[in-house]
Amino acid sequence: MVLLLKQADISIGTTLQHANYAFFAIVGLWVYDFALTFDEEVEFMLNARWKIATLLYVICRYLPFAMVIIDVFRIVQPGLSVKTCMTCFALNGYVGVIVLCCAEPLFILRLCAFLGGRRRTLIIALCNYALFLIPMLVTVTLYNSSSIVLQSPIPQVASCYSNRDGRILIIAYMLLIIGELEILSFTLYRSWRLYREIGNELPLVRILIRHNVSYFACGLFFSVMAPAAIYTLPGSYGDVASDLQVVMHAILVTRIHRELCATARRPEASSTRNVSLPLTFLAGPSSGCP
Repeated sequence: MVLLLKQADISIGTTLQHANYAFFAIVGLWVYDFALTFDEEVEFMLNARWKIATLLYVICRYLPFAMVIIDVFRIVQPGLSVKTCMTCFALNGYVGVIVLCCAEPLFILRLCAFLGGRRRTLIIALCNYALFLIPMLVTVTLYNSSSIVLQSPIPQVASCYSNRDGRILIIAYMLLIIGELEILSFTLYRSWRLYREIGNELPLVRILIRHNVSYFACGLFFSVMAPAAIYTLPGSYGDVASDLQVVMHAILVTRIHRELCATARRPEASSTRNVSLPLTFLAGPSSGCP
């Protein structure tokens, strides 16, 4: 029997197929990065101090696997019910929020230590973080509750797809972008002051400046790309952009944390050569670095 499809159904099926390819590309990117840095991961985990920063690192490093598994299950498993698909989309969204909410505190802790490690600075930073976090969680909850999951017209391509209005989610992304700009601006300014006082002789200074620039460029690019894709492209492409942003943030923040800890352990990294500036914050008790 030949199944006749409408042009609209064919268009939806084509979009879902392209989204599936993109999802598998993200899975490949995540697995490739994990395999590429596995030796660094083993060394870091064997020597790490189990502090708050280490716990945040573990969440950012391993929780994206749950998001990847959910996506693969939803794509390769035919005949899923709409209720099961709704659960998959909701779990995927909450996992992504948890990863992003754990990635940003790693930079807040580093920024607080960079600014002197005073308790007052930490309290102000955490209160500021909460002002961004609470509206983000409310927005994501409203976004998930208003989602509309439909059965796919071509079950061989995908069991179902999300046809939700992602414009409300743009509010959460705008808050995230503002928070990232605030954190990274302070860190960049402090790095510039440090570079002017010491120069680039210390490995930690070079690492800090390079990481600030790379994270600012890459993290901000993907944070801006996600709401732009949600606003302009069909819902399936918006889901792809959101997943890509979560994966890239997780890759960036874990790579930065590992390399900073590895650099801080080297004796020549913290030798200030008669310059009385404490760089040991990177390997301090709250950092989780060995």
